[in-house]
Amino acid sequence: MFQSPEGENSSSNFRLPSYHPDRLCHILLGDYSAVVRAINRMEVLGYCDRTAWIDPVATGRNGEYISVMSRRLGKATS
Repeated sequence: MFQSPEGENSSSNFRLPSYHPDRLCHILLGDYSAVVRAINRMEVLGYCDRTAWIDPVATGRNGEYISVMSRRLGKATS
């Protein structure tokens, strides 16, 4: 489980991940608890492992957090 970000202001530490054409990047943006709930729900659904996401980081806007996860794309079938 992610730890509560009480008083955390680390928006300057966040950087978007590098672009890789063989990867899909997921971005969650919102209230801290909503971001964590969405990550946990995707894990329950078997879509991803919760540890694949970066810990939510404050964006600098009041109460808003961002988390990012990327997945390697599977080969397309015809």
